[in-house]
Amino acid sequence: MPPARRANIGRRTRNANDVALLRRSQTADERAQANASQRERNARNRFVNPVPVLNLARPSRIRRAVLAEMMRAAFNYNSQIDYSMYGYIGMMDAICPHCDQKHVYDTIMQAVSNNAGGLYFLDAPGGTGKTFVISLILATIRSDQKIALALASSGIAATLLEGGRTAHSALKLPLNVQVIETPTCNISRNSAMAKVLRLTSIILWDECTMANKKSLEAFNRTMQDLRGNQQLFGGALILLSGDFRQTLPVIPRSTPADEINACLKSSVLWRYLQKLTLNINMRVHLQNDPAAHEFSKQLLEIGDGKIQIDRTNGLIAVPNNFCTIAQSIDELIECVFPNIVQNYRNHDWLTERAILAPKNIHVNAINFQIQAKLPGVVTKYKSIDSVMNQDEAMNYPIEFLNSLEPAGMPPHCLNLKVGSSIILLRNINPPKLCNGTRLAVKKLLPNLIEATILTGKSKGEVVLIPRIPMIPTDMPFEFKRLQYSVRLSFAMSINKAQGQTLHVCGVNLEEHCFSHGQLYVACSRVGTPSRLFIYAQNGKTKNIVYPNVLD
Repeated sequence: MPPARRANIGRRTRNANDVALLRRSQTADERAQANASQRERNARNRFVNPVPVLNLARPSRIRRAVLAEMMRAAFNYNSQIDYSMYGYIGMMDAICPHCDQKHVYDTIMQAVSNNAGGLYFLDAPGGTGKTFVISLILATIRSDQKIALALASSGIAATLLEGGRTAHSALKLPLNVQVIETPTCNISRNSAMAKVLRLTSIILWDECTMANKKSLEAFNRTMQDLRGNQQLFGGALILLSGDFRQTLPVIPRSTPADEINACLKSSVLWRYLQKLTLNINMRVHLQNDPAAHEFSKQLLEIGDGKIQIDRTNGLIAVPNNFCTIAQSIDELIECVFPNIVQNYRNHDWLTERAILAPKNIHVNAINFQIQAKLPGVVTKYKSIDSVMNQDEAMNYPIEFLNSLEPAGMPPHCLNLKVGSSIILLRNINPPKLCNGTRLAVKKLLPNLIEATILTGKSKGEVVLIPRIPMIPTDMPFEFKRLQYSVRLSFAMSINKAQGQTLHVCGVNLEEHCFSHGQLYVACSRVGTPSRLFIYAQNGKTKNIVYPNVLD
């Protein structure tokens, strides 16, 4: 054995000397080209033939880091530093002694005090102060050194809550929960997360209307198992919040019946729920703005499906006093992003505006059109795609994989400019970098994207985004795409924007909304009609509302 080892050492030394002599004989351009080729070969080898030890160690480190962040959010609190709303808790009686917010706050705090558990649903249309109330509830409980978990169905909603996480990530829910007969959360009894779930005083789940009923039922079974208690959620206190006028769970290639069957109101757990309601629009109440009051009424009419429908074509006419009607896509872009060449470096200006559309094909077209106006050159990042089962590689050539654009995935060829607005498509480092976080590109490096966070509690922080492998879940076969998990976000799909508040919002309705609540979600991102711009052919569009969901 020792002689063989010495021979190996000698062979390595000779190889190293040969490489050194070769590099000295190359020009700087030849060395740079050789380095780039070697990096590409290394990336492809790691992707196609991953080393088992490294492939397991890296996700393990990521999971430990995420869990540590979760534990800090569960146990470590400083109410005077972390919770800007906490100072208002003692002033609730003076602010609104009889309002809906006070009733909701008192009801939940009484349930926490009695340690009685229960399942509550907070029905809260936009502008009624839902985020304010749940922030106060979280702050009060945490200031008493108790555990309060903040979850949300979307990444955007999670960033608005202190210590917030997406429910799928925190509870380890299956990605394809809708196709599993009896799903459960992948949380073991002896894990740290299990300890958190046993000790928590409340679990708050925001934007719950987007969640599949099987997710809530899986969470119920897991809590009963972890707590050894067959009561609802193992006797824990659960507060769901949302608005059923908004979009329902997304199910690929589904019918309205499938969407209704998947929503929480179709769950066997819904009958045990206690409903709380916020009715007063606090934006209108505090500003005393007649235009905002009328806008709020019109929004509810859209959400409830009470706008008069033309029986001949099934369309509604957009009211003139409801928004500003744009006559073309170019005009819509100019209304939402005026003088973008002068303003795009202002991150506050960039964050507070976006254009929404029902389908990604129109979202992508608008994003490319806006990015083309920015100065500078386009940097192209091409993904490395491969099938999971190498036996099927002949059936799915690389060119075919490159042409695919599954939902929730970045494109094969990602075109970006410095200054562009982008949105994350995967959880990278929650809660700082999670699905739905918006950023502005600062530098475009060969193997990294340097960007500034635009939303959430870490707003203004500069971060590095790496390429990561992603596997779509809605394809008839499995393949991996190694790419930066981002897309342009000057424009976004309506479903992606749910939970986000904007200062200026444009809505592209050249193709009608196709699912429940999409028009309501798009129009309710702003609080006044002067900040809403809509492009619709002939000023008419389709408003899809499922009455069964609202009953």
